[in-house]
Amino acid sequence: MAGFVDIHNHILPGLDDGAETLEEAVEMARLAHQNGITRIVATPHQNDWHHVTGQETLAGVELLQAVLRERGVPVDIYAGSELRMSPDIPERLASQTALPLAGSSYVLIEFYFDTIPFFSEEVVFRLRTAGWKPIIAHPERVYDIQRKPERLERFIDMGCLTHINVSSLTGELGRSCLDTAVALLKRGWVDIIASDSHGAENRPPDFGAALSVAAKIVGEEAARALVLENPARIFEEEQ
Repeated sequence: MAGFVDIHNHILPGLDDGAETLEEAVEMARLAHQNGITRIVATPHQNDWHHVTGQETLAGVELLQAVLRERGVPVDIYAGSELRMSPDIPERLASQTALPLAGSSYVLIEFYFDTIPFFSEEVVFRLRTAGWKPIIAHPERVYDIQRKPERLERFIDMGCLTHINVSSLTGELGRSCLDTAVALLKRGWVDIIASDSHGAENRPPDFGAALSVAAKIVGEEAARALVLENPARIFEEEQ
């Protein structure tokens, strides 16, 4: 059976607020393997505090993958970016300053936690017109969506996919995130579960507990699709 796929992970050391050292990154990969994850997309932040370029990400993936091979950790690492919603995202992708997920047409986008910027629909329209497929990261953490989940429906109608965090379903991120994640699952508005792991101890890469929660809401088969078939689709395109 194919292993789980984690499309959102801050495993590259020293680039953002994720893994601090190469040793921690290796430990994250070991934990991922122990928990059934065989493919990880490294998604460093591009936001108001971190400006990790595509070139830095690719170099980080190459280094980490070489070390994992040397140490016998059977996890494949791919390059991506977590892009805070901004008007210039299409241009950054075109110039490869920002990266899609694993060289695919899928792009990981996050809203500000306190709001959905007014220009978001225009950016999504431009991305879709250019052939990109946006995946909205952890919408359950966005206050606007917590207050009114229907705010997300417009973006789904425009062709966006969504992913929720493991730590939202386990309650680690608080009751509002948990309640909103459950509400989105019940509405069928969740395509993927991802770890958004920031360290070996800070949200470690482990889908187990979250899968149990999701299975109670959507059933075991549908829950497993959120970490298997659905995220694996980013690898099915011609690279």
